[in-house]
Amino acid sequence: MSEHPVTWPALLVHWTAFAQSSLALPRTAEGDRWRRAVPAIIGLQAIAHALGDLDRLAPSEDRALALDLAAVGIRSHAQTLEHLWSNEPMHDDLNALIGDARAALAAAKPARPAGAGTETGVEWCVSGDWLIVDHPGELCETLVEAGFDGDLYLPVPGARLFKHAPAAFARPGSGELPPEITGAIRGYLNSGGGVGKHQPAARARQVFRQFDFAQKRNGGVVRDVVVVMDSTPRSGGGQPQLIAAVLEGRPQQVPLPIPGMSDLEPVPVVFE
Repeated sequence: MSEHPVTWPALLVHWTAFAQSSLALPRTAEGDRWRRAVPAIIGLQAIAHALGDLDRLAPSEDRALALDLAAVGIRSHAQTLEHLWSNEPMHDDLNALIGDARAALAAAKPARPAGAGTETGVEWCVSGDWLIVDHPGELCETLVEAGFDGDLYLPVPGARLFKHAPAAFARPGSGELPPEITGAIRGYLNSGGGVGKHQPAARARQVFRQFDFAQKRNGGVVRDVVVVMDSTPRSGGGQPQLIAAVLEGRPQQVPLPIPGMSDLEPVPVVFE
């Protein structure tokens, strides 16, 4: 690669070519699904490598814009893979790809200035037997219009969460979360079941749904494992049940409900 400054698009082109040359498709019965996954796999590898070269951007390039584009790309590619493996645990190599891309993005982001938002936020947990929420598009628009400039994680629309599982996490971008913001989030959650009052949380947590397809009952779902966001359960991977609905005050693309996700019988909620 030339030592001269290059633009963000040029970095992506270079590392996409690198990923394509190093990618080998498995020749198995799952070939069709893996072939559909190729663009997302290439995209995650390209973004992770390109983020490592961000310091070589031309001075005229907008670093903040490059980070925004990388974040959008990672979310989009991760959602593609999660949908392709929606009915069974995702392959460990794919979980690693997503984790590497997210880690590269976190490393490339500048430290938050003093007084700005931190990892600390508030969390709601399921208080009833279960919780199922609708698509949060209207909620996200309401929050942003009210001045919410932070991050919000919500359940996958149409998926059933069970008692004690984290149901939402919000952190401010600046200042504190006013009652109208937390009230709107709790109202949305309570429309799909019961949640308790929000509680302070040092970090966001994720719920991974784990499967054992030797067990025919309940679609093979055996447990929900709760871990710190962006980490992986010690007991293996799984299907994330919380997704980013708003990041830095910007509504995110949230998938529509997948048929059949709301029919699960209760499973244990395990905390690691």
